[in-house]
Amino acid sequence: MNILLTFTGFHDPFVPSGLEGQTTAGPILTVVGERNFDQVYLFCTPRLIERSEQTRQAIVERYPKTEAHILDVPLKDPTNYLGILRQIRSHFKTISENHPGASYSISVSSGTPHMHASWLLLAASGEIPAKVLQSTPPEFVSEGKSRVKEIDLAQPDFPTITRSLREIHDTSDEEAEISNACRELGIIGRDPAFLKALREAYIYASYDNVHVLLLGETGSGKEQFAKFIHALSKRAARPLLTLNCSSIPENLLESQLFGHKRGSFTGAASDQIGKFKAADGGILFLDELGELPMTSQAKLLRVLDAGEIEPVGTNKPSKVDVKVIAATNRDIKTMIREGTFREDLYQRFNSTIKIPSLNQRKSDIPSLALHLLHGWNNQYQKQRRFSTDAIAELTTHYWPGNVRELAKVVKLSAMLCSKAVITPEDLRFDESLIESPSRNLPEPAEGFSLMSFLEEIKRQLIERALVKSGNVQAKAARMLDLTPQAINQHVKAGKSKRT
Repeated sequence: MNILLTFTGFHDPFVPSGLEGQTTAGPILTVVGERNFDQVYLFCTPRLIERSEQTRQAIVERYPKTEAHILDVPLKDPTNYLGILRQIRSHFKTISENHPGASYSISVSSGTPHMHASWLLLAASGEIPAKVLQSTPPEFVSEGKSRVKEIDLAQPDFPTITRSLREIHDTSDEEAEISNACRELGIIGRDPAFLKALREAYIYASYDNVHVLLLGETGSGKEQFAKFIHALSKRAARPLLTLNCSSIPENLLESQLFGHKRGSFTGAASDQIGKFKAADGGILFLDELGELPMTSQAKLLRVLDAGEIEPVGTNKPSKVDVKVIAATNRDIKTMIREGTFREDLYQRFNSTIKIPSLNQRKSDIPSLALHLLHGWNNQYQKQRRFSTDAIAELTTHYWPGNVRELAKVVKLSAMLCSKAVITPEDLRFDESLIESPSRNLPEPAEGFSLMSFLEEIKRQLIERALVKSGNVQAKAARMLDLTPQAINQHVKAGKSKRT
């Protein structure tokens, strides 16, 4: 089987010819027209979805024996080398598994120069064993001559690559990898606690069958972390599907998760596959896991243990290969003690990431606010900007709704501001949430210990300060207006309890 791999470019599927109103075949159609391919895979970035579909249709119409497929490459920046390499590798892994023994060719005439360079490096290193083809515009080719040339990477003029890019990739700088993925997904944050959570997510992404539990307040960015893990995983070319466990009635939840057979319950007019089957080979993001009923928790446990699902209305198990990322804003350990969450299910999520709230990473608020305002300006062709006092006001504000609430305030303030500069007076906070810290206080009752509660709050604040200070006790003490000796006593007390 002969397979062509190529990015779609702005010169596909057709380009204007020298005659008014006429067009000629673009680079991809030129290569397909001169060589025989059984399959063509069009790597498509977001800006070229329409052109990719036009190119696919042109291929199947002109060459009915050739199958053409579009592969989604979700890169916001088409000049991002690491992103391009990661997407090519991920897609090629799936293609090569589906077509063992196939012969590959690569067209390097469509896409950005960064895409061309990535193809050349992967081919020259032997990581993708393929012929490299280049199409030439008709004005540079004599009539009757071929417009497609094969680039011989074995020629002496080409440098020899002595180490595969896979080795380079595996030993590449971790911080650069994380930064690159954050840029692609629009994730902003340099706070030490936030970077710690990102690094944990980066590590867990590389372990294919490790299920991950994300813990964090509402609006703190759990879904973004799920996308981050998906983008860095070996399953990046496969789907990332989402199911909100709190938005589906309990009697329909298992059907949504595992599918059902026709007639298995009232309204089941046909067979339906569930989210697990639809996500086979990819990742399933279960949001609001803490809302999952106990009966569904037991069935989810089986999936995580054995990789088997059982659709409603059948006793026949079905194998699935799904990495699960779950998220909740609930206190899972309290739920376990109360008997509303299975401890054995919690243990199956052997990788847990605590995402800090926005109030725990206030140093990120200025960059987050500016990023959000920049996005709003681009969307509506405006030139709003914050005054330094407005940024200071945003930084000192209490954010019960976290990043989601900050985004709402930024957009609303920009929309209603009548000037180019947004001042503190123009900020539109949600007044109903401002007093929210008191809502988190426990209700006084018999058996409640004020001193124990205050000690626990003190412990948590000291722990947060130590994380933010990089475990520099003197710095943590300054954050809390305590003495370094008090911090040191807390650290020693914690060590003695563990031993």
